[in-house]
Amino acid sequence: MTIHQRPERPGAEGPIGSYGVQQTQRAADAVDLRVEELTRLGYTLLEAGMGSADLERLRTALSDVYDRQAASTPLAGSDDADVARCLLAYDESFLDLATHPTLIEFCERLFGDSFVLLQQNGVINRPGRPHYQLRWHRDLPFQHWVASKPIAIAALFCLDEFNARTGGTLVLPGSHRHEAFPSDAFVLTNERPMTAAPGTFIVMDAMTFHRAGENSSEAPRRGVNHLIGLPFLAQQIDIPRALGGRYADDPFLGRYLGYKWAPAASVDDWRRARMDRA
Repeated sequence: MTIHQRPERPGAEGPIGSYGVQQTQRAADAVDLRVEELTRLGYTLLEAGMGSADLERLRTALSDVYDRQAASTPLAGSDDADVARCLLAYDESFLDLATHPTLIEFCERLFGDSFVLLQQNGVINRPGRPHYQLRWHRDLPFQHWVASKPIAIAALFCLDEFNARTGGTLVLPGSHRHEAFPSDAFVLTNERPMTAAPGTFIVMDAMTFHRAGENSSEAPRRGVNHLIGLPFLAQQIDIPRALGGRYADDPFLGRYLGYKWAPAASVDDWRRARMDRA
């Protein structure tokens, strides 16, 4: 009988032992471990290392964008109340956030070279105010099937403290591996609150069921959610059009923002694009 030795854990008395194990997932570094947590549990946390001044700048920018959008289209009483959409088209600080090196490195490790920003939304969870995200959902809603590998992730950047009092996110571990939403009894027994400090990305498989908690604090709880996935998925809003063509020629941003994956305008355009890449 062979005892398979695994790396030591911090605080553990010794290495993890096992027997009868012929296949073991390896985690070469912290990023690999975060990817493993995502694929097995359906969620993980990424520390962005952002300072208080940058966080405050993003909070102010989120408020400004929301006020501009609410002035254009009345949002009070709708499901879109307290949601600001396609933030990076209004303020470049949100493009910086969507391309944060920690987030991009994670996506490259998970997806490889080809992935696209599908949406970027700011969410304001105000004290004592109902919000449609209090209901359980997937970030690929209305889908009742699962994939053997992640096809998209939600990366929710915390602008404020996420905890039980401020209305932090609750998650159902492993729900990305089951087609149907579980029973009420299962939900009540297995829901898990996500506690995260400002400057943290809460990253979930987009098929993981989750919801916002009720904000019983005295201040709004704000976050910026990014849906990032494989290029066969469609953007919620046409980001290249919203940006007016900016960054189309950038080798990375041209792919990440969706320029490369847009449908060709004609057969000739499609062929020319392939010939240019050859």
